[in-house]
Amino acid sequence: MDPYTHLEDLSNEIFFEIFDYLHALDIFTALNSLNRRISSILQIIPLRVIIGCNHRRYQIDYLSSHLTSHAHQVISVDIFDTIHDDSSIVNLLFSQHNFLNLESCTFISIHPSTKLENVIKQIKSFNRLVSFNILHPKNEKFNENAKKNLLETILMHKSPYLRSIGLGLPFDYLDISKYTSIPSNLKSLNLRISSSTSNLSVDSIILIFLFCHSIVHLTIMASCSLLIDNNK
Repeated sequence: MDPYTHLEDLSNEIFFEIFDYLHALDIFTALNSLNRRISSILQIIPLRVIIGCNHRRYQIDYLSSHLTSHAHQVISVDIFDTIHDDSSIVNLLFSQHNFLNLESCTFISIHPSTKLENVIKQIKSFNRLVSFNILHPKNEKFNENAKKNLLETILMHKSPYLRSIGLGLPFDYLDISKYTSIPSNLKSLNLRISSSTSNLSVDSIILIFLFCHSIVHLTIMASCSLLIDNNK
């Protein structure tokens, strides 16, 4: 009897547990086409796509080639839009794949050249979305129309599972009254308010509470480019 335990001796449940700690690029790089059993497991596991700034374009292309038949398994994406040797990675992946079962979505540092039309169109159809976050440096440009369309899309999203929205994207949210259909299931909201008018005040920020009835955790970062009365 062989005294050693081999990889192929592990149960499917253990493989599922192991794969839960790995993201999609690691899984495809290490295990794709290893054997028939592993290939069959790769057809059913949930996948998490993580793209950091140190990734390279050839890795993105390799990942994308495998996502062609696995995009429906992706439940989470965390994408830095400008990698080591390329940019507009969000646009690249969302134009090639439909992540229809996405539950968690995070975008970091959207590149000025990125076209978000396909992204916004897909976000509208994400009926399993639980969490959406966008983190964008204050000193980096962002197309104003794309910003407005993206924020309206997520703040008026209809997913019954949506619990958390983080908008680390400078914007004047003081006219939030038009978002009267903010999801009633939303529990956490993070806003970065940036205004160029003198109407930014504690009172104006408090108005946000009127439209966030179910919020449990609310974080607001506010800045104004004009000097305003200290009383405000």
